[in-house]
Amino acid sequence: MITDHMMGPSSSITFRGVALKGMGSAPVRGSALKWDRPISFLGDVDPATGEISRDGATDNMRDRVLVFPEGAGSTVGSYVIYNMKLNGTAPKAMLMKRAEAIIAMGCIIADIPLVHRIPEERFQAISTGDTVEVCPSDGTITIWKGEMAGR
Repeated sequence: MITDHMMGPSSSITFRGVALKGMGSAPVRGSALKWDRPISFLGDVDPATGEISRDGATDNMRDRVLVFPEGAGSTVGSYVIYNMKLNGTAPKAMLMKRAEAIIAMGCIIADIPLVHRIPEERFQAISTGDTVEVCPSDGTITIWKGEMAGR
């Protein structure tokens, strides 16, 4: 299901990915943080602050919807995600092109909604600052763009 809506200064895109099962049903809404490269939660992320830093780029994922292509790295990444949740620095949800066991396990133990298998054209349509709503029960994602994003 892919639906594009144009509404004055704001537009929305709704589509589905594959949701990690058992992550609840209440929609989660937040500002997107788009990271165009794989993330190693052990090495690229500071679980005490939620800061992500790699190749000179730095941002903070705390209370945002983290959008990235895939994970990279160590099995300890699952525990870094869990520590972020304990520290209050975790993202609200994660959207990925392709999730692997490390990220999935981290989201399960930290109770962070994860939707993956995001189609390439929809992944490219998401930008940092967009308002994103994730429905963890069925993988529905809605993105709002424009000045009135998410209203």
